[in-house]
Amino acid sequence: MATKKIEASENARPKARRVSNGDSANHEARSRARNDAGAVLILALAYIVAISLIVGALADWAMNDLNNTTKFNSNGELHTALSSVADLGIQNIRYTPIPTNPMDKTSTALGNCWTPTSAPLVSQYLIDGYTVQVACTTYTNFESDQTRKVTLYACLSTLNASSSAGAISTATANCAMNPLLTAVVVFNDYPSQGAPGQTVQCNSPLGLGQCGEGMKLTSWIWQ
Repeated sequence: MATKKIEASENARPKARRVSNGDSANHEARSRARNDAGAVLILALAYIVAISLIVGALADWAMNDLNNTTKFNSNGELHTALSSVADLGIQNIRYTPIPTNPMDKTSTALGNCWTPTSAPLVSQYLIDGYTVQVACTTYTNFESDQTRKVTLYACLSTLNASSSAGAISTATANCAMNPLLTAVVVFNDYPSQGAPGQTVQCNSPLGLGQCGEGMKLTSWIWQ
């Protein structure tokens, strides 16, 4: 009887399941698949982060570029306005020197580069939204082919028709001390065929009457 009980007990014990090579391979494959999926997810996250950083950097670069473009355009317009009014001053004083009867081998007082026709009585011009003033001073040497050496100072102006003479004088002096553009040009007031040495300015009553025959720009400096 004891022997039968033992056999029955052994028969009742669940038998251990033998794992086949196929089951083991499937388990390893599932493990590798899970590992591969995790690696792909990590790579995807890293890619997304990298792309986000690149897009952010490009957005900052584009914004900076737009801001720089706006500033460059603004500066370009200002430089164009200053250059244009300085050129206007050069062309006016070339053929119509101011003042008419300066002393020889001296510099004239700081003043206008052309004679204004309306208030304010200052050589200024509005262009591209900028009001630009130019002030001139001239060194004369009547006997030389470098007859006049004119220095022009260009700056922004707030002068208007109601500005007083004192305000104009102060603004002109400040323009010369803190110009945005300084230009120096030399004029030859002798005709191309030559002439006797002059002792007065070309446009004075005793002058040759022919001013600005030659011109040479010797300096053009931005501040």
